[in-house]
Amino acid sequence: MPRLCFPILCLASLVLLVSGCATTGAGKNKEDEYLDPVEISEDTEGFKTVKLDLNGDKTGDVTNYIRVGDGSETTRLVRKEIDLNFDGKVDIIQIWKDGAMVQEQIDADFDGQMEWTDFYSEGERIRAEWDTQFDGQPDIIRYYESGKLSKLEMDTSGDQVMDYWEYYEDGVMQRSGKDTDGDGKIDQWGDL
Repeated sequence: MPRLCFPILCLASLVLLVSGCATTGAGKNKEDEYLDPVEISEDTEGFKTVKLDLNGDKTGDVTNYIRVGDGSETTRLVRKEIDLNFDGKVDIIQIWKDGAMVQEQIDADFDGQMEWTDFYSEGERIRAEWDTQFDGQPDIIRYYESGKLSKLEMDTSGDQVMDYWEYYEDGVMQRSGKDTDGDGKIDQWGDL
């Protein structure tokens, strides 16, 4: 069974805290007024970069990449990079489209590699991929429907082939299966 590290288990609450308070854009919202940018820059391609300081050291801990619209287009956040442990390295990358986060990547052990990726559609998480072996490949994939876990796939052998599955209804596991010959297909169903 893949090992889970402590940072993966406790990062979720930190991510929610930082994600919720570290947004800005043209025409600040009232909720954002307490975070003064430490650096703002614009490029010729219509993007603005806004760096925010979360811990008061005058160094940017959150970088928002904002597409600056013309005419009837609005200003939109397209990417956010967050340094959770204030070491100067990006620990979380969020990808935004049309005002909603569509992907979030997390460096769970602060080694510079993203081990945890969540995918979103219409504001709901639809898939989560975890690299618990820290080899650059996901070995646990969780699928969600209506906010509830619907399917789990795992690579329990570390060969980058999924070999264990669980199927859920209303968040409750209904059946499981495993691949016993290494072909990536279920050969044996488990008993509940």
